Amino acid sequence: MKRWILLAAGAVPILIWLLIAPPRARTALTVVAPPGLEKIQHFIFIMQENRSFDSYFGTYPNAEGLPPGICLADPAGGPCISPHHDANDVNRGGPHNFANAQADINQGAMDGYLRQSFANFKPGANCTPPAPDCSPGADPRDVLGWHDQREISNYWSYASLFVLQDRLFESVASYSLPAHLYMLAAQSGGYIGTGQSQPTTYNFPEITELLTSGKIDWKYYVTSGSSPGTLDGDPGDLAPHKYGFWNPLPAFPAVKNDPTQWARLVDSATFFTDAMNGALPQVSWVIPSSPVSEHPPAQISSGMSYVTSLINAVMQSPQWSSSAIFISWDDWGGFYDHVAPPPVDQYGFGIRVPGLIISMLAELRARFAGGSVRDVETFQHPEALIARCRGIQDALAVRRETEANARGQIAEWREVRANVADRFYLVGGDREREEESMIAFGADSIKSLAVLRESQMCGFHLAKRAGRFAVRGDEMPAGLVLKDNPLAVG
Repeated sequence: MKRWILLAAGAVPILIWLLIAPPRARTALTVVAPPGLEKIQHFIFIMQENRSFDSYFGTYPNAEGLPPGICLADPAGGPCISPHHDANDVNRGGPHNFANAQADINQGAMDGYLRQSFANFKPGANCTPPAPDCSPGADPRDVLGWHDQREISNYWSYASLFVLQDRLFESVASYSLPAHLYMLAAQSGGYIGTGQSQPTTYNFPEITELLTSGKIDWKYYVTSGSSPGTLDGDPGDLAPHKYGFWNPLPAFPAVKNDPTQWARLVDSATFFTDAMNGALPQVSWVIPSSPVSEHPPAQISSGMSYVTSLINAVMQSPQWSSSAIFISWDDWGGFYDHVAPPPVDQYGFGIRVPGLIISMLAELRARFAGGSVRDVETFQHPEALIARCRGIQDALAVRRETEANARGQIAEWREVRANVADRFYLVGGDREREEESMIAFGADSIKSLAVLRESQMCGFHLAKRAGRFAVRGDEMPAGLVLKDNPLAVG
């Protein structure tokens, strides 16, 4: 079993360097590549916007999630406010520049979120019922809200089937532009936003120069459309060759002045064509437009559907077996997280954000202990996985259910799980403990669900054979649909 933890988005250039560095240079690095890393031929980095770990996975079983007893003082003078479930598809979020991050962190107390959110609230407004100023998408208290499988079912399913990172911190404690610069260069040239003018050009090295010099193919896919607008001080629209908060690469002269490299900045519509044709480059970045970014006030559901469509495209691609998809959110967006970020320099780390790793080469379920993702069998050979899954398929042939029966079993299981939630850990849990719980509670439906769950996991790897991402009564589940997957356990 291998251990592989990425602490910050700035680790991305290091990860790729481990793959492409010549042997002589590699021996000089203090970071050692895990065995089997060379099996990944296609790195795909999907960067979404403005969510903290606790706001998306704070109640995820066995992750380092929300501890009990948190209650932050109400700046408006009311009773203290605790983290709470937020079923709204649109959120307000809070301010999130460098100064806001320092105030939210508050020297490790992690208690400044409401003060910052209310400081950005319109004067004279209040949240007294019926609270017209605090409707969904406008409530300053929603920085303490969290979502779960009811709102972000596919993200939770990806976490249960692949790898969820609960120790991933923003590289720089600031907003989108510095974060995206760190994604490309592991630095921002000292730019943090607060009290500084926005640079118009950047002359420090960034990762695409290294890729080009190492003859590594890459593309930077940008979803053309609107940006977050004046909410973040960036009123321009997004386009592959237009410099903006989420797309700083056009401001690097080494890229802009080289026609070959400039041509690698393309619209994200090309991503789907490249995936279908087996033409994805060795390294890809995918940048959203505002409506699919999850950046408030964008709908969470729209962002999740967009990300799922990207993942489905890779899973249906001839390159799926050699690909690894890394999903993260560029900054915390003002939303609450309880873990104090480790200080590494004057710029960060920033507040914790979610991270997902999706790959046929990754362990299907991560195990959590001590607050870190650990014991991840990261690089199992794809042929071995395929053989295992085909064996499971044959063994379970007599136990395939119709779709109606599958839905009934899931409903029955969820009722059982609700009664034993404090003792039974289905998602990301320990297999032995799961089996003990099955015996202890005598839930026969759990055994049927275990069969379906194994089928679901293997469905990802046999998706190309099945030909679609849906559930049919006479076939194994072939993966995740965009929404409302009846077999999305968790």
